[in-house]
Amino acid sequence: MIVAKDRLGTLDSSDFLDSLENIPNHFATIFSNAVAFLIAVCFALGVILAIIGAIKWATGWDERTGKKTIVKGIVLIALSLISGSLGIGIVTLTG
Repeated sequence: MIVAKDRLGTLDSSDFLDSLENIPNHFATIFSNAVAFLIAVCFALGVILAIIGAIKWATGWDERTGKKTIVKGIVLIALSLISGSLGIGIVTLTG
């Protein structure tokens, strides 16, 4: 029997092999967390762009690019909401 020592004590080889078998499950969790993080970043970036564009447009500092920035922000927000809704729908249907 192979025994590996870690910070908490000893770990049997059977426990180690069982944890190796669960690695694909962890990849799925990591992937879903990464996608959720990217959706949240997309939403936050869209909000920031919309606010900056509104400030540019309202102050007359750069009216033309301000409008474009607002549109870009709204598109990012819409994409994040749609992709989040699709992800929730897929998880609900498959789970």
